[in-house]
Amino acid sequence: MAIDDWAALLYLLQHPDADVKAITISSSGESRCQPGLRNTAALIDLIADAPSELPFACGDAYPLDGYAVFPEPWRVDSDTLSGVEIPASTRVASPLHAAELIHQTLQEQTQLTTLIATGPLTNIAQWLAQYPEDKAKVDKLVIMGGNVHEKGNIIVPNFTDGHPNKQAEWNIFVDPLAADLVLQSGLAIELVGLDVTNSVRVTESVAAEFKQQVKTPASQFWDRVLDKNDWFIASGEYYFWDTLAVLIAVNPLLCEGEQLALQVGHQVTDQPYLATSDLSMPTTRWDGRPRQHLDAATAGVMMKASAEAGLHPIKVCFNTQPKRIFSEFNQTLNRS
Repeated sequence: MAIDDWAALLYLLQHPDADVKAITISSSGESRCQPGLRNTAALIDLIADAPSELPFACGDAYPLDGYAVFPEPWRVDSDTLSGVEIPASTRVASPLHAAELIHQTLQEQTQLTTLIATGPLTNIAQWLAQYPEDKAKVDKLVIMGGNVHEKGNIIVPNFTDGHPNKQAEWNIFVDPLAADLVLQSGLAIELVGLDVTNSVRVTESVAAEFKQQVKTPASQFWDRVLDKNDWFIASGEYYFWDTLAVLIAVNPLLCEGEQLALQVGHQVTDQPYLATSDLSMPTTRWDGRPRQHLDAATAGVMMKASAEAGLHPIKVCFNTQPKRIFSEFNQTLNRS
């Protein structure tokens, strides 16, 4: 539920061919649970024909293992919708844990369902651990996260200068154990990582083009978000990460890539890097085991697995169509 998650969610809710069945929040990610629930409900209400009953729920507020967190200023921005005010919603969140909501939702479907993960994979990993039989009900899992050839994005000027990790991507870095378990699950997976999202930078001209088309409450909200984040756009650090993932979920032809078997680093250390650690997390993991510090320099680093490892390959997106991406997003958010 960070900036590009808002755009991604609004796109799906506004798209005529997307049938959203449930929403879960990765509370181990940028947004905390209660603000994330409140913001989700309010964003749903921006869509005129959104379902009256659309369940949404939180997962755990910490990763499967390790103590990694996103920088606090980013979390505050996520919790406050970048300071953009929208009407509060009367929608009530589901009392279920995110993993339970995923399971319940899949059980109710008569067709195969697509899962889209745009944050740390904590919820997905816990769901798989508890309900492995549900995999038969999933068409595919589209993940925004990771990178194979492109450099990592953990080091961001003025926020994480001096961080030891120069290779990983944020969603995977925060919960690398979850990512490794999900990639080894055997699910049909499409990975929308930095290798392809780096081609969809949100520039000042991209923002200006969008602002010329504003018509709907959803696009009016996004227009104000762009205004609040003009500094982010000017920095050259903002990309259509999660938004690209949902566009690819709706139109798989926008992902040009290859099949690769990947593993994710999650080595244990007794010398933690504390700048991106939250030591207030429970010392016991979700599965009852002791929580361990993970090596910040290698956590979340994706590696190609050898054939001997016998891992199920996934599709890694390397190319897309940037102009079409921005045009499709603009048209959908402004659809009557």
